[in-house]
Amino acid sequence: MRRSYLRTNKPYKLYIAELMLKIPRIMIGAILTSISLEVILIPNGLIDGGITGISMMLSEIMGFSLSVLLFLLNIPFIFLGYVHLGKRFAFSTAVGISSLTISTGILEVFSPFLIGNTILLICIGAILLGLGIGIVLRNGGALDGTDVLALLISSKTSLSVGEAIFAINIFIFILAFLFFGLKGAVISIITYYIATTVVDIART
Repeated sequence: MRRSYLRTNKPYKLYIAELMLKIPRIMIGAILTSISLEVILIPNGLIDGGITGISMMLSEIMGFSLSVLLFLLNIPFIFLGYVHLGKRFAFSTAVGISSLTISTGILEVFSPFLIGNTILLICIGAILLGLGIGIVLRNGGALDGTDVLALLISSKTSLSVGEAIFAINIFIFILAFLFFGLKGAVISIITYYIATTVVDIART
């Protein structure tokens, strides 16, 4: 049965009790995602999809801090989630995005230590990325603006959240082709396809 992320009438006392359990999980999911980005994907010239992917490209091209871009570009989608999915979802998403921003900012100061476009490395990065996103989605939040859009699309169509995320991000990978060349774009697409598959598994 498809998990619903739409508004709920669950009593606030019960919601607060559940939230105390969900917040640490959301933070763990965000940390796994930041490790995938900063330790594996970015040092190896790969990009993520969505707002995170756009932030990675802007960071690479203009030299802006990735963690700052992640926070600023995702703010409008927190409000979108508030309007369409409710304030509880918006709060969980704000926690997830804030955790991702902080953990990414911490990891930015460390030198890359896992470099080399090996199949194993790509798979590890993809699995960590998908697992992190999936954990956050399962606990009622999101880490990226396109995750919010994907939840809305999934609630109104037959697409799974992972399929919706992948479909939205085709445009991002076209930009990746323009900026990073065919090889980087293709490897990023493969990585992200693996990640979106893991997202659907982690959510169930």
